[in-house]
Amino acid sequence: MEQTDQLILDTAYRLFSDHCGAEVVNQAEIGEPPGKLHDAVMAAGLPLAWVPEKAGGVGGSLALGFNLIRQAASFAVPVPLVDTMVANLVLAESGLEVADTWAALVFDGGQLPVVDNGTVTGVVNNAPGVVSGSLLVVPVSDQGLVRVATFAFDNLAIEESESLAGEARARVTMEGASPVQLSPVVDGMTEDGLRQFCALVRASQIAGAFEKITGLTVGYVKERQQFGRPLGKFQAIQHKVADIAGECALANAAVEQAIRMLSEHHEPFSGDNVAFLPVATAKVVTSEGAATVSRLAHQSHGAMGFSFEYPLQQYSRRIWSWREEYGSEFYWSERIGMSVANDICHGRAEAGQVWDIVSR
Repeated sequence: MEQTDQLILDTAYRLFSDHCGAEVVNQAEIGEPPGKLHDAVMAAGLPLAWVPEKAGGVGGSLALGFNLIRQAASFAVPVPLVDTMVANLVLAESGLEVADTWAALVFDGGQLPVVDNGTVTGVVNNAPGVVSGSLLVVPVSDQGLVRVATFAFDNLAIEESESLAGEARARVTMEGASPVQLSPVVDGMTEDGLRQFCALVRASQIAGAFEKITGLTVGYVKERQQFGRPLGKFQAIQHKVADIAGECALANAAVEQAIRMLSEHHEPFSGDNVAFLPVATAKVVTSEGAATVSRLAHQSHGAMGFSFEYPLQQYSRRIWSWREEYGSEFYWSERIGMSVANDICHGRAEAGQVWDIVSR
């Protein structure tokens, strides 16, 4: 990692440590906005981590952005930092002006809205990060090619909701809506490329939450006494903690491999076959691990893990939500299987080489 990247991550860590404690996260969920955190994140320029310097951003690498996403997830940051980072990158790639406020990528992995004669029609059922006053960044299909449109929050029909973790979600309806900006066709951006990129974002968030859950569980079983000795001295608890740590390590390895592969390309939203397999694998591994990690962590904590005041529930509810978004483990496992079968059917591999294909 470059020295500049590490300095940015260190700054973000101190910022989150100072302004994003467990109480701040809980208060945000019950309707008390984290004003100090909001101001600090904006002042530090974190939403611009992926925006090139010539467009007024930080000019950070893909690896920097994904590491920042994992770090934000490990603090359960209750502002739409991650969604704004992705939306701003889409704006930068499309050549449109980058937002100076919160922005949301109005895309849930489903079919893109359609643009015709300069107006947009379509519905996005579960758009993340849509908060009042945010700029809405909408990838649209123009005869199968991708363009990017922007809308003011008040100019669309929006049904606001929340995820299981209390994070902002919305159903956005466009019926012949006129965008504020509409880009030309974006070279190197496809619908599946957007889906893969967003799936890796969620996988990175899950991996970051796993790290926090591991730390919480290890700390709890060291301190909690039962029958005159710490819980961590019981072999059954040790097995649970070991399994949690194993899932955490596996998730981080899969995510880091996907980030490395994606970073080798200049077009992060192209959706080409080179990055597909590691990205799909990362989403499968993290989404599958969500069930195991949350179950074992709550078993290790007992009733304490379900307490609103204790932070474990902040992370378990987030990974339950993130595992389903932009494709569950079942969706991506099916796509991996279809990809391997397609290689075999078209003579690019032999039936006996399946392991070589999925492990390359």
